[in-house]
Amino acid sequence: FEKVGVKSAKYDIFWGSDISGNNYFSTSNNLFKINDKDTLNYTNNKYGKISGVETFNMLQTLVFYKSNNAFVLLDAQFNEINATIFSEINCEFLKPASQNELWFYDSLTQQMGLYNLNTKKYKFLSNPIGKTIKHAQSDYNYLYWIDIENGLFSINKFGKIASLGKVKPFEKVIFSDKSDLFYLFDDKLYYYSVENQSEMNIAIEEKMIKNFFYKDGILSIFTDYQISTYKIKK
Repeated sequence: FEKVGVKSAKYDIFWGSDISGNNYFSTSNNLFKINDKDTLNYTNNKYGKISGVETFNMLQTLVFYKSNNAFVLLDAQFNEINATIFSEINCEFLKPASQNELWFYDSLTQQMGLYNLNTKKYKFLSNPIGKTIKHAQSDYNYLYWIDIENGLFSINKFGKIASLGKVKPFEKVIFSDKSDLFYLFDDKLYYYSVENQSEMNIAIEEKMIKNFFYKDGILSIFTDYQISTYKIKK
């Protein structure tokens, strides 16, 4: 990786980046979308603390409020286009899916499913999972999760579950694709191939890493009030 930039970032939490290079931060219940030219802000005090922000689709930012079982969707200009409180499920996490759907995990039934934004209907896809889920991430067609025993699994939109292997102990993790990931452990950052069960230490200068994000060859490292950007060397 080659370091390509450092910027001041005086916020509490870094949630990630999108394909256009916008960075997403929050302080208290204020969410910010920031690039070199603009800063957009969204504040919602009705639903409590922000527990998740999905930057996967920059045209539809997903903001999850676990304590109130609620979410909002924001358009590219950070206008609220959907605000929903779930009544039929107790949502542990919420992730983007394709075709106006969201992946969810219901802690009451311990089942994975899809919520349709148009019809407002739930579809359960799995049997009870049984084991505590430490981390979940999605792409349009798959939901991936790591359980308490560091087992990595995926489920597709037809409900087919696949066991993908084991991962190393981690404090924070993000998938680069379904068989490769980056993880933070003991203030060191690693790249790990699940398929080959091999790891590589990422040589970076930053210490006291609070969060990181990887997308399309760009690695963003968030420390105390600073964000550093690295690019994969060709």
